[in-house]
Amino acid sequence: MLTDRLKTRLQKDRPMTSITLRIPVDVVDSMKEIAPHKGFSGYQTLLKSYISEGLRNDEARYRQLLATKVI
Repeated sequence: MLTDRLKTRLQKDRPMTSITLRIPVDVVDSMKEIAPHKGFSGYQTLLKSYISEGLRNDEARYRQLLATKVI
């Protein structure tokens, strides 16, 4: 069963915003090189994947921490 939060995350028509990041040129060059090998069309898609993966991991740890706390 999917949670409401996960259902929202899976929707393709979610509102988007643009951001600006300052990333070293060598890091962007590495992402451009790695992206096609991981099946991504470009480095921006790879970067979004990295952010999404890290966020999911952190959210899971945070929820686990909340579940173990006695308030």
